[in-house]
Amino acid sequence: MKALSRCALVAVVLSLVLSACAGAAGDRKESGGLKSVTAVGGGASMSYAVPQLLKTMEFDKKHGLDLDYTGSGTSSTNMVAAVLSGDADFAFPASTTALDAIEEGGDLVIVASALKAASILGVSTEVAKKKGVSADAPVKERIAALKGLKVATSPEGSGNNALFRMIVSAAGLDPDKDLEVIGVQEPSAIVSGIKQGQFDAGFYGSGVIEANIAAGEAELWLSTARGDVDELIGEQMGMVMVTSKRLAEAEPELVSAMFDAVVETERTIADDPKRAGQELQKAWFADLDQKIYDVAWREAQHAYPSDGRFTKKQFQTLLDMLAAAGKKYTINYDDVVYDRAVG
Repeated sequence: MKALSRCALVAVVLSLVLSACAGAAGDRKESGGLKSVTAVGGGASMSYAVPQLLKTMEFDKKHGLDLDYTGSGTSSTNMVAAVLSGDADFAFPASTTALDAIEEGGDLVIVASALKAASILGVSTEVAKKKGVSADAPVKERIAALKGLKVATSPEGSGNNALFRMIVSAAGLDPDKDLEVIGVQEPSAIVSGIKQGQFDAGFYGSGVIEANIAAGEAELWLSTARGDVDELIGEQMGMVMVTSKRLAEAEPELVSAMFDAVVETERTIADDPKRAGQELQKAWFADLDQKIYDVAWREAQHAYPSDGRFTKKQFQTLLDMLAAAGKKYTINYDDVVYDRAVG
């Protein structure tokens, strides 16, 4: 968690140094009646389906925007830094990373919710047999069985890493002492690592570890999308869309349009998941085996909000979980959440 704070502080410094390089509101390009806007997120997981579909299904254009979305990597701290430096207008980081950055003085506003918890924990079939715990045992028993294991997930500072640590801590294990949490930059390395026995388990957003499960190399141990850990971590909002306060004040219409585009994307997923799933697969997961994709989308489609709201209850749940891990926050909900996202 200290690393997160350091990253946030570095981002704040970057924002001061580089803000002069960022284009002012009046410099924003327009073409064909559309305002240019940039956003950063991830590109390797269904966790980022909202920004991915927002662009793919052209909901940006429906709301007067021409979105340049960069979907690569999974580091939420890098995404936050891009917004604070002025290199991107919006970002889709983990909620915990956004809160950390704001607490450290980051000039951020949470504009909309983008994802409930939607990750998969797969445990090596061989390791599961040795542990003698079944995949349908009570949740706390399954988590207790992780003691002593090497669990691969995304890098420190990312949403999956923070979420996994929360779940483990809520179940009574110390993620730094009772097991080895290994941050891996490339999701494919987690899949190959489980296959080769380098990792005992993997925790990642839908669409990755399902490959090991489909091949019989791993068992589906936990699915946050199906509600396995709801009793442990409460009503969890895993990802949000953020922008800088500077941009929110200078271009309120732009922020409002992005909020509307996010909400329309989420409603489309909720109302027509088949169509949304097909569009997502075609644009972002064309090379993924159909059986694996079907399993992943069936799990993931329930994990997206439908109205862009980030409620006070969800905000407080996150603060309570982070407080249990030794972090204290002084930020106020009404000061950091965009008024149209208030629930």
